[in-house]
Amino acid sequence: MLVGFSVSNYKSFQDTQKISFIASKIARHKDHISTIAGRKVLKSALIFGANASGKSNLIKAVKFSKDIILLGTDRIDLNKKYFRINSESYKIPGIFEYRIITDNVEYSYGIAISYDKKEIIAEWLVKIKSGGSEEIIFNREVDEDGTSSVTSEKTYFTEEENARMNVYLEDFRTNISSSFRKKTILSDIALRVNDKQGYFKEIKSVYKWFNSIIILFPVSQYCGLNNIAEDDLKKSLFTEFMSFFDTGIVSVEGKEETFDFDKIVQRLNSEDAEKIKIDISNASANHPIMLKDNKQIYVLKKDEHGNIVYNKIQLNHGNDEDLFEYADESDGTKRLFDLLPLFYENKRDCVILIDEIDRSLHTNLTKRFMELFYELTKENTCQLMVTTHDSNLLDLEMLRQDEIWFIERQKDHSSKVYSLNKFKERFDKKIDKEYLLGRYGAIPIFDETILDEEKE
Repeated sequence: MLVGFSVSNYKSFQDTQKISFIASKIARHKDHISTIAGRKVLKSALIFGANASGKSNLIKAVKFSKDIILLGTDRIDLNKKYFRINSESYKIPGIFEYRIITDNVEYSYGIAISYDKKEIIAEWLVKIKSGGSEEIIFNREVDEDGTSSVTSEKTYFTEEENARMNVYLEDFRTNISSSFRKKTILSDIALRVNDKQGYFKEIKSVYKWFNSIIILFPVSQYCGLNNIAEDDLKKSLFTEFMSFFDTGIVSVEGKEETFDFDKIVQRLNSEDAEKIKIDISNASANHPIMLKDNKQIYVLKKDEHGNIVYNKIQLNHGNDEDLFEYADESDGTKRLFDLLPLFYENKRDCVILIDEIDRSLHTNLTKRFMELFYELTKENTCQLMVTTHDSNLLDLEMLRQDEIWFIERQKDHSSKVYSLNKFKERFDKKIDKEYLLGRYGAIPIFDETILDEEKE
């Protein structure tokens, strides 16, 4: 679970800004809390704010840092990601720190990156023990001369672990090569070990936690649409959900279509195209193959005539003889197709981030979606962090005060993050109206003088 996240010098975040999932002493909505590793952790955080306040940047900060942690800086675009209002910010490190719980153990993990050198200049993984004591699994620092030092509290390792750790960490010490300056110790070790117990298992567990984060932006598309058409259970689930959300769809069905391989070939080099041709030629009804192309997944097989076919999703609006294509649906229905897989594909313990959850959705539908999330995740530690403009979600009948966050643009154009909880509002307060009146900030401030100038 995500306990907390902080970021500094990334896009609109200049000074360190934090968001916390630690539950306060509020008595209501106790089912929104998971108790794990001695912590009471919230299942959700909803972030409100005006346009250009920095809401999306918070989600992007998680995506940006996650990608660096897993892939390294050489595969991520670091250009102009610092706080650009200050022209000197590119010389200041970008810092991203996570407090997480995985396998019932709490950790602090963070990285600091140099935008100038496009390298990782600090990294740490600390185990938080009961009572608050800490064990440093590893700590990496790079000084101004480029000399790297890596330390760990070896007293906590077995003799074998200590010897192996020294081998792994040696690549990151002193004047290390360029490739190791750009990757994290976490990913390097996690991808090299397969331990079932001990500290190397814990390192791999932290790596898997980051790899399991799910992030959806307004332009994100669910790539398994055609896979729905292939799976009777998924078709049944989507039919139920689409009926539940009153989309007018009576049933979700599949139609067998011939696969147009020539379109795929145009986007591939000759070697990849030839390999796919061979794979497809070996496909059969009993041994289908899966192909991902242009953000879509195709499950390919041969029909009785030897043609390569796949099942294409079709939507029944009440006329069995004239089924709708996915492209025919409204933006809101398409948005639901992107969001609903979260309920059946990701019931495992994971963190889901959605930017603009209310995009193209009716306010009542967005609210019911949130309620459905709480209902369907009662038995697990799945978490949801979303940004939204929908003030109707500011409802203490549905949310706890500590689940509501605001982001406000400051006079220096930086973003400030803060919780509704600091206002100590009563549980029966109509906070949606108070928010629009400006009590909590984080709303647009209009320059009314332009109207006076027009009148003149």
